[in-house]
Amino acid sequence: MQQKKGSTQHHVIQSLRNLGAHTACACAFTLVTLSGAYAATPATDSIKAYKLCTGADNASHVLEGTIDPSTRNDVTAIHFKSTAAHASYGWHNDPEPQYVMTLSGTLAFATRGGETFTLHPGEVLVAEDNTGTGHRWHMVDDQPWRRGYVVLKQGAPDSFIPNDPVAAKACKPL
Repeated sequence: MQQKKGSTQHHVIQSLRNLGAHTACACAFTLVTLSGAYAATPATDSIKAYKLCTGADNASHVLEGTIDPSTRNDVTAIHFKSTAAHASYGWHNDPEPQYVMTLSGTLAFATRGGETFTLHPGEVLVAEDNTGTGHRWHMVDDQPWRRGYVVLKQGAPDSFIPNDPVAAKACKPL
């Protein structure tokens, strides 16, 4: 297609032709880099998590934080469970260190010391109050509680990142 001399398109094409090979390569590299910058940007979304742990006072405590997606954990088992809507479970401890990944259902948790949190679908509970005073829960919506349990290998670290690292020191190491 013939461009009219003096047209905007003609000037753009002439300008591009006048670029040296090095300049053209630099421009192409810059455009490719900028176009891929968004894809290379790490996601700012995080996985909200709560941790139930036993403190030196032998009481269960609640920590709020996130899950580190780059950590790979040593696990021993995975299993799933469903509980009907409106259920509750009295005072108990977790049988073993585990992740509880909520697929549906919303639950209100409480410790004997009065610490509370609400667990929603898509959030993770890091259950490590395997001794001590324990916790309880009750469902607060009309959905069944569908969840997956991922059991951590004994002594393996979890991938929980506390929002308050000072408060996290209240938890006894497993």
